[in-house]
Amino acid sequence: MGEQAIRILMDPSQDDAAYIRQVAEVKRAVELWSMDPGFARRFREDPAAALAEHGLSVDVLSVQILTSTELATQYNAGDREKIPLAARRYHAFIREKRADRDRMAREECVPVHPAFRAWRSRQLNRCWVELGARNESLIHVPLTFELNIGCSVGCPFCGVAAPQLEKVARYDDETCALWRGILEYTKETIGSAAGSGTCYYATEPFDNPDYEKFTEDFFEVFGIVPQVTTAAAMRRPERTRAYLEKMMPKYRRIHRFSVLSLDILRRICDYFTLEELLFVELLPQFPEAPFCRFANAGRARSGKIRTAPESEGSTICCLSGFVVNLAGHSIRLLTPCGASPEYPTGEQIIARETFTDLADFRRVFEGMISRYMAEELPKTQPLFLRPGLSFEATEDGIAFSRPGIIRLKFCGQDDLPAQLYQDVLRKLRTGGKSAMDIAGELLEESDESPAHVFYLLKKFETAGLFLEPYECEGK
Repeated sequence: MGEQAIRILMDPSQDDAAYIRQVAEVKRAVELWSMDPGFARRFREDPAAALAEHGLSVDVLSVQILTSTELATQYNAGDREKIPLAARRYHAFIREKRADRDRMAREECVPVHPAFRAWRSRQLNRCWVELGARNESLIHVPLTFELNIGCSVGCPFCGVAAPQLEKVARYDDETCALWRGILEYTKETIGSAAGSGTCYYATEPFDNPDYEKFTEDFFEVFGIVPQVTTAAAMRRPERTRAYLEKMMPKYRRIHRFSVLSLDILRRICDYFTLEELLFVELLPQFPEAPFCRFANAGRARSGKIRTAPESEGSTICCLSGFVVNLAGHSIRLLTPCGASPEYPTGEQIIARETFTDLADFRRVFEGMISRYMAEELPKTQPLFLRPGLSFEATEDGIAFSRPGIIRLKFCGQDDLPAQLYQDVLRKLRTGGKSAMDIAGELLEESDESPAHVFYLLKKFETAGLFLEPYECEGK
């Protein structure tokens, strides 16, 4: 396929102006297809004219392959060398972005703190059971920051139902010292994973007039420019452009603009060059866009707007860890879950506390880790299987499943026969027995080795099948 014809776009040393222009043109054509309600019809009627209307000179076949499932299947099943170079380069860019996301979830977001690391791993695995394929796009960041309380945009689809803008943290001497102290302490405590998050969550980044100053400090401490998702890119477009121009050479990554209307899409396309937007994903967040699908979470649960099917998972939360709000001096610990009447924003908020200064922040942070993040569940802890799971004995072991989402099989081995799995499952069905209880009962009943029982229960624990101790309170 001509390896030298494909470059790594996230690596600035491989930059080539013509290559970047070509991929950026393909990206724009795909965005128009997915966001402009009239583009697909115009493209089908007169492909060259539809592209020329937007100043795009990319070959028609590349765009056709990327927008037609039938044509893509035909070319991928045949001689892939016949796929036009522009389409192959765009595909390579998409693979590169996905690989970057997967690497973050697998490596960069993993805390060095043993208990935090084990807890996050259990939440990640739990989400495979609860959310299915939706979990693929959730990187389970262990720490993120908010520089404001609330958001000025007020999107009617907001998946975390952000409140109205109430307060912003200003970059004065006192706040700067606290901010730097928090960054350095969290890096010391959970490692480089502390820099894998963002400086927004249920907030709009550019609501904060000092956003650039705060993120300069973030870069100095972590060597990373935090990813931006903004719904206010065109509020002051010159500011948005200046931020991208300053930060992209320091650390290349993918940022996102939430596009709230067709008019805003057109303004974005008119103001920014194709090259400026290569590393910016344009998210179709208005109902007229053909590929707009709001998660059925937060304010979108009102039923007034079109949402994604429930089977796709109703959450936009990509955190299994802490949200530190600098404006409100608060910390909350949360993890994703499917949106429901109990958890309407698709987040399980486990704890929320405030702090006064850096010393108090350290106390609260350490206390939450100690209180809620067990490195492993105590052997005397009553065990409860997560609700909504189905379980069954199989010919070679047992299986846990959530109908329509996922099925996990545990198969017997030489020292751990299928019957042992089934006996352990039988004990778990009643709920409330600890690992010690189960091991003791099976030792009496069948002379089964406690070590084998503990090993099996640890497998189930790691898979996220048990309620956490804080979820068992009151049971």
